[in-house]
Amino acid sequence: MYDNFNTNDNDDNDPSISDDEEEVPPLAVPQDTKLTIGLTKYSHDTTLCAADSSTGQVLFALSKERISRNKHDGGDTASLVELCLETLDLDIDNINKVVMNNHHHRILPMEDNVEHMEWEEGLGINYCNSNNDGGYTDEYNILSSVPNKVELSHHLAHAYSAASQCAFNKGMVVVMDGMGETWRTMQHALLNNDDTYVSDLNLCVDDDEIQFIPKDIEERAKTSYFDWREAESVYTFDKVDGKHLNIKPIFKRFTEENSPPTLYNHGFENMDSLGAVYSRASSHIFGDWNAW
Repeated sequence: MYDNFNTNDNDDNDPSISDDEEEVPPLAVPQDTKLTIGLTKYSHDTTLCAADSSTGQVLFALSKERISRNKHDGGDTASLVELCLETLDLDIDNINKVVMNNHHHRILPMEDNVEHMEWEEGLGINYCNSNNDGGYTDEYNILSSVPNKVELSHHLAHAYSAASQCAFNKGMVVVMDGMGETWRTMQHALLNNDDTYVSDLNLCVDDDEIQFIPKDIEERAKTSYFDWREAESVYTFDKVDGKHLNIKPIFKRFTEENSPPTLYNHGFENMDSLGAVYSRASSHIFGDWNAW
């Protein structure tokens, strides 16, 4: 009854398949596809989302924890970028724009300093795991060959990610975070016309369009020993023709950094924000500030 069973159930002897041919991934896209890559990196929950630059269609999205099997895994994006390109059957030359975010510090200035990157990599700080393949200085993480790169401030990145996935065309986004971007970082980029960084301050034509708490945040930030960070923010949004997304910040409360930002998790434990309250409860109950 086994007369028809083929023990060599493979294509090794099939003359119709050339040795030079490689199996095409099931999610492969046309070779001329250009990608816009969104990354969150150098903190917890490192994530990647790749979209077709022409249509905006999401082609690939994944969190690093799904590869490493370590909950909330963070740090570099080398393994994610490599897997994304392999899945879509593309290479780095197909990436024409990268949008990034990290709420601890600016990304591009750090990546321009290779020696500092190697130093962090060697010490294994900022979620850098030297046991992983690749690392901070890996080309799949730095993407030095991609000329068009921009960073979003932290709460603005939250707002865009939420609004873009909403099923309706108008609405409001409320961000209640542990900590977000610093005031000085946002203002420095605005005053220096830094086109590699976009924050809420870039979206306000005048100060009357957004309510800041405290009202004198600019003056307080000048005299603060450390800095002030985003705590809670409110945005309105609308989609033009269901595609073009307009976001407007209308409220933002800042909280002062009360301890050195170079400490564990950048002094987060001493911050006054709703997200910090959540994490304090998580720490007391589960022994981990980010457990859920």
